Amino acid sequence: MVSQADVLSIFSRPDKEIRREVADHVIPQGPLMDPERLQVTVQDGIVTLSGRDIIEAARHVEGVVAVRDQLAPGG
Repeated sequence: MVSQADVLSIFSRPDKEIRREVADHVIPQGPLMDPERLQVTVQDGIVTLSGRDIIEAARHVEGVVAVRDQLAPGG
């Protein structure tokens, strides 16, 4: 028998770990991207990004429950 806790456990990942993966692997690296201009915060698996449009890539990080787009008006 599989419990709800078992199913949801795949989403149980520390916020710091999710933030590190988004910052290190989702945000494009290179001369055109200044990481100091992008803010990444994670609380309860919800990623909030401010600064550059990487919403779709962040949604695909394991453990992300939702992404709040503060990068574009109406996001």
